[in-house]
This record gives sequence, C-alpha cells and structure tokens, in this order.
Amino acid sequence: MDMLLSLPVFGYFLAPGLTTYSTSLNVLFFYMTWSTLVLSHPPIKVEILGTLGIRIAFWLVPSIAFLLFDTIIPSLSVGIKHQGGSALPTRTGGTRVSRKGGRPEWYTVIGLSLFNICLGGAIQAGVEFLFTEVLNIRSALKVTTTLPMPWGLAKDVVRGLLLREVFGYYIHRFILHPSSPTFISKLHASYFHSITAPYSFAAHYDHPASYLLFRFLPVYLPSILFRIHLLEYLVLLSIVTLEETLTTSGYTTVPGILLGGVARRQDLHSEGRGRGNFAPWGILDWIHGTSIGPDVMDDAKDEADKHHVKERGSKALDNAKESGREGLRSWNGRRKSGKQVQ
Repeated sequence: MDMLLSLPVFGYFLAPGLTTYSTSLNVLFFYMTWSTLVLSHPPIKVEILGTLGIRIAFWLVPSIAFLLFDTIIPSLSVGIKHQGGSALPTRTGGTRVSRKGGRPEWYTVIGLSLFNICLGGAIQAGVEFLFTEVLNIRSALKVTTTLPMPWGLAKDVVRGLLLREVFGYYIHRFILHPSSPTFISKLHASYFHSITAPYSFAAHYDHPASYLLFRFLPVYLPSILFRIHLLEYLVLLSIVTLEETLTTSGYTTVPGILLGGVARRQDLHSEGRGRGNFAPWGILDWIHGTSIGPDVMDDAKDEADKHHVKERGSKALDNAKESGREGLRSWNGRRKSGKQVQ
C-alpha cells in the first residue's frame, strides 16, 4: 500500500492542491519520486501496481460512491437517471424488466468486474514476464527513469485514444455484435447486455473472454505496439477509466463538454442491447451510420449552443478588432507627435 500511494502519477494529480511550491520544484520532486520508485522496485511491479491503482482511484472508488448514492437516496437518484427507477442497481439489478434466466445481482456484477480488472493486470504481468524473462528482450511498455516530454506525452495519449476508438469500434461491431451470432457474441450478450440500465460497476461486467476484447485490448494493444512510456500509459488509462466510469453511470448530468453525449449513447447502446453506438466516442458510428439517437456531431453542436461558443467567439473577435483599432490609433498618434517634435 505504501508503494501504491507513492506512485508519482497520484502526486502529479494531487500536487497542485497540496503544495505551494513552484512548478519547477514540483517537476523536480516528481522526477525524484519516479526515479526512486523505478530504481527500487522491479519494473513489472511498478507497472501492475500503477495500473491497479488507477483502476481503484478512477473506477472502484467512484463506483462505490455512486452505488451508495443510488441506494441511500433513491428518490433523488431516479430524477437524474436516464432510465429512471429501472436504473437503481440494488433494486432492479440494472434491468428494465426481468429476463428469462434471471438478472445479475449487483454484488455479482461487482465480483465479476473485480475479477476482470485483476485478469487484465495478470495478463499485463504475463506479457512483461514473457518479454523480459523468457524472450530476454525489452519490456512491452517503456519503464525508465527518463520522463516523457509534455508534447510527446500529449501526442502518445491522443494517439492512444484515437486507436482505442478504431479498435473498439471494429471489435465491438464485428466480433461482439456480428450479423450472425457466434460463441463470443453470445457470451457478451448474456453478460454485459443482461444489464439494460447501466451503472458504473457494469463498465467492467462481462464474460472474461469478451471483456478482454471489449475493454482491455483496445487500450493495451496500441500502447505496446508503439511501446509508450509507462507514465503515458497510466495517463491514458486514467482518462479511459474515468470516462468509462462516468459514461456507464446512467446519470443524465455528467461533467465534461462531450462526456454527456457519450453517456447518452452508452445508455442507448445498453437499452437497445447493442443495436448501435459501438465506438467509445461515437466518431466511427457517425462515419458508418451506426449511431442510435443523437450522434457525436449533434452532441458537439448542442454543447456549442449550451456554452454559447458562437457568441463568445464573435465577442472575442470583436474585442480583438477593437484592440487592433486602438493600437493603430495609438501608433498613429505617437507617429504624429514625433513629427511635430522634429
């Protein structure tokens, strides 16, 4: 636990609120903590504990809080759920109607979800062990004391999110929801789609085989293909995990400019038992015409209208023009004054 709490990625997120040191000192402290961690522990241990720490901080803890909220204050929770009372997990199991063969109880969902998270960590450990101990080659992810530069980190994270969109869409649509049912698609339907009113714990509830295709590979595979730095992978995993937690919560109010639309599409995907909305962000659904309900472009337009982007842009342009005019008048005035002095 001490090692888990000492992971510098947590310090990176928490430091601005806990310290008044300058940015340079924060970076120096971050580098020293990371270097000490990498040099004093095996890389595979740092990677697995870092991965599990991200899952705990951005999925397990918020999911427990949401579950307690839905259980303790159901009258308030119902008002902000997309599917109302059917989305209360401890009362309905996350299904609108009881299906043949029963529906998963909330504690069963939690148990299998935790197993899937641990399974993903075990596979990561197995891959690293295979690379470093059996094949005697470099690790799958880059674990070094050198920190990635900000531009490189941003580039790798954005690329990871885009590739996740691509991998996620085509795996989800053609393997987990093919035109003719297969063994793996039936597993996905009988587990993940047994919950038609999602809640955050359901984000990782699936048969282990379909879970690895659905949640694990779209993030992990691009990361090892490009062998990104472990810190970059942890940042990418943090974004993806928090997004999955919020967008499967079932709440109508989700923070973020576009996360609200992602949450609506996820809710429609679960309610329709996989008729569409296969991609995490909906970009490829919009391109291929597989969106259910408002697509990603509709969401972007709605968010722009909600935040008055057009009006703010016009105001900013007008302010810029006015500043330019004032600067020009000031420059002309100084030029005339110079001529008079001469």
